[in-house]
Amino acid sequence: MPGESLADDERTDLLVEQYDELLSGIEKPITPEEGEVLIRLFPQTAFYDLQWDLLQLVESLYGKINNEEYFLLIQQCPSTEWRAALSSRYENAQKKH
Repeated sequence: MPGESLADDERTDLLVEQYDELLSGIEKPITPEEGEVLIRLFPQTAFYDLQWDLLQLVESLYGKINNEEYFLLIQQCPSTEWRAALSSRYENAQKKH
């Protein structure tokens, strides 16, 4: 998936729509194996707001796998920004329990 750009064309728009449909069609909670694949899709740059779909899918694993496995999964995120967001949200959830 290409990074978001002002020079995007119609083909990119169609590709984004396809990604959106595919991500929206994934049933939650995902499996740990799906989580390992999806976590690697987080981009370094903007991702047409699809990163929020990825975040929600990954977060569907919270409470379904043990905390150590979940934390290790988060650490696999290639995006510093989204790894930090996932970590922060994980820490906040831990405080509530």
